[in-house]
Amino acid sequence: MGSPEAIEITVSPPEGGEPLRLAWDRGMAESLATGDRGGQPGSPWRGEDEVDWERVEALRLVSAAFQDGRALAVAALRPRGAAGHDADSVAHHLVEAGEPVELTNALLSTEYDADGLPKRIGLELWAEDESPPLRVAADREGQVEARGDGVRREVARMAFRLAGTSGAGLYEVLRPR
Repeated sequence: MGSPEAIEITVSPPEGGEPLRLAWDRGMAESLATGDRGGQPGSPWRGEDEVDWERVEALRLVSAAFQDGRALAVAALRPRGAAGHDADSVAHHLVEAGEPVELTNALLSTEYDADGLPKRIGLELWAEDESPPLRVAADREGQVEARGDGVRREVARMAFRLAGTSGAGLYEVLRPR
């Protein structure tokens, strides 16, 4: 891992296969939120493994930092042919007051615009299975940047909200071309 702020996040495909190891750079996510990026937004995510595009339809990545110091990383693998987000395999990391918060489950929903690009996202995060979820919402700011060879990467800058606190970050969707 390149940065001391990098955190390893592993997503296990829902239908077997090799787990996907990712590194999330919390420091970079926080710099995105403050606007201190020094140019174009880079991704706070780095893949440690290759995505098995034979089994995976999409990899969705959320990076957010909030004004109260909380930071959030979510990675969701959508299996090929899945009907909706309930089939996704999701890994998550929430930091509050400098400490990781144990989460038992997360659900990521995406609303797309008429061009099929991400417009808005909603997250539900559970600290306990029986408790009400912590809700996060985000709206796209500006245009979606699409790039990539072999894999299409859509990057949307987002304005986040978590329990009345504003934040900023990125929503990235990777798909095979």
